[in-house]
Amino acid sequence: MLMPPLLDTKDSKPVYLSIYRFYREHILLGLLPHDAKLPSIRALAQHLGISRNPVETAYDHLVSEGYIANKPKSGYTVAPVMPILGANETDDSSRQQLGPASPASDNRTPAIADAAANDAPLSTREPAPHDAHPDAAPSLDFAPIDFAYDAVRQEDFPLRIWTRLTTRAMREAGSALFGYGDARGELRLRRLIQSYVRQNRGVRCDPEQIIVTAGTQQAAILIAQLLEGDTRPLGVEAAMHPGLYRVFARQRLRPQPIPLDSDGISCDALERNGELCGVYLTPSHQFPYGGILPAAKRLRLLQWASSQEAWLIEDDYDSEYVYDGRPLPSLQGMDRFGRVIYMGTFSKALVPSLRLSYVVLPPFLLDRYERDFADVDPTVSRLTQLTMAAFMEDGHMERHTRRMKQCYIASRRTLLASVERHFQGKAAVTGSGSGLHLLLAYENGLPITELLEQSRRARIGLRPVSDFHAQAIGGGSPSSFDPFVLGYGGLTEAEIEEGIWRLGRAWRNDE
Repeated sequence: MLMPPLLDTKDSKPVYLSIYRFYREHILLGLLPHDAKLPSIRALAQHLGISRNPVETAYDHLVSEGYIANKPKSGYTVAPVMPILGANETDDSSRQQLGPASPASDNRTPAIADAAANDAPLSTREPAPHDAHPDAAPSLDFAPIDFAYDAVRQEDFPLRIWTRLTTRAMREAGSALFGYGDARGELRLRRLIQSYVRQNRGVRCDPEQIIVTAGTQQAAILIAQLLEGDTRPLGVEAAMHPGLYRVFARQRLRPQPIPLDSDGISCDALERNGELCGVYLTPSHQFPYGGILPAAKRLRLLQWASSQEAWLIEDDYDSEYVYDGRPLPSLQGMDRFGRVIYMGTFSKALVPSLRLSYVVLPPFLLDRYERDFADVDPTVSRLTQLTMAAFMEDGHMERHTRRMKQCYIASRRTLLASVERHFQGKAAVTGSGSGLHLLLAYENGLPITELLEQSRRARIGLRPVSDFHAQAIGGGSPSSFDPFVLGYGGLTEAEIEEGIWRLGRAWRNDE
């Protein structure tokens, strides 16, 4: 049974972090195979001469991220995680001590050393939910309330700060403001995006790999153009954003739906699907179902992409807002094969109308971009880019995101409490751990069309999840029963409370 080395008393890192890193790296290197037993919490604490709390914390993080499992009567064992390096690829130096040494001083391969820089535990719990609102029904004024999945609270956008920074950007840029600028985007902004995605999502890239685009659909068009010439179809998640599905279809990528498991795309179905040029997926928060792809499946996807010479198009669309712990690092950050195309956006963190997104291209596609798109004009206003750069440099982005996360935590709690109160336990909520929407399942014997009509009469806007099924987007018929997508990013807590009250009243035919 593998025990970590005794702890370095001079190491300033938390004790649990050293334990977490030791076992995580041994698992990823394949040195701890599937079903290998870990020492009990008590045994490891005694071995290290520490209390049980740090060991328990480290194990909790490893369990939540899918590296180990806690089996009844068996204790903690290694989950079926595919190693980054096979045993035949691991040299003697990789088998040396993997304890609390810094990435600069260890002897691992560059891919593993880089991954280690981003391997802090990804589970931190938010404060306990606040008390529910009083049971009194809100006043019904019949103003429309739209639970749109893609809305944010625009009244919270720091407009005064943005206006001031825009004026400053115009003054500082001078005559340069009147030129087109770099087709990839302003270098100043790309450097800030590089730092932002590395710190928050573990993305490993140079500024040269980042292309700034006017929204996510523009990013998808660019990716489709870069894949032009590959005659294989593109795999997509069986449920996804309709606009992106249509972009891929119009770009003649012939999107092929891949079934979903409860935690995201089905690797088994993907591997059975045949030849694909790649697959589009949302691994950190599947849209719209909310599944989070565990580490084992992420590594399996990377192996599949490498063996098929296919691309993984990772859409990390709302990674800023995670409530039940933090997400796993991005798929791109785990990629040592150069097969991941990473898509990010500021639409959820700020407002969609800014039209600010970005793509991180792997080296092979970057070469193709520089060859075929060098003379393409930038798609985002230079002034907008310079303003965004100043917004990030001055710390406003971090402060705004932190403040909005607390607002959305409160909104989510209000929504969950309202559903419980006004549906009296007869509705089920799923997918609420992150993002700005969740799924509401309510079955009273009526078809979806009737429930939607009742919602319309109550002036409530919402959509069934079947609207996002690739079959429905492509012209098929929706399912007879499906959950509904409830977005809460664009609503106040009072609107959420009243909207759910109206919805419950309408669906129960409570007049």
